[in-house]
Amino acid sequence: MRRLTALAGDGAEIFASNQVIGEAYIAVQHHYGVSKTEAKSALSQVLQSGLIAPLNGYTVLAALESKAGPGLLDRLIVNDYTRTELETLTLDRKMAALPNANHL
Repeated sequence: MRRLTALAGDGAEIFASNQVIGEAYIAVQHHYGVSKTEAKSALSQVLQSGLIAPLNGYTVLAALESKAGPGLLDRLIVNDYTRTELETLTLDRKMAALPNANHL
């Protein structure tokens, strides 16, 4: 944490990709027994703290705030494709309900 804070203090911009956000979400649940709701809340706080920013911008925060429907990882996947102006094709019906996603 000290090194991260020092980098930010030196003016470095620090970003977390959707893959890193998704991995952190799963890791804190698996290794520390944190609930999905708590994990999403903590990630949202970190990404709004000014220390680390989501690489895909603050649209990622909407995925973290979601309560129903597709899960966080599905939302992050669609967010990645949408950011590059691509459509997501999926076999998952819940995921296909997201904007820019279609069921195969």
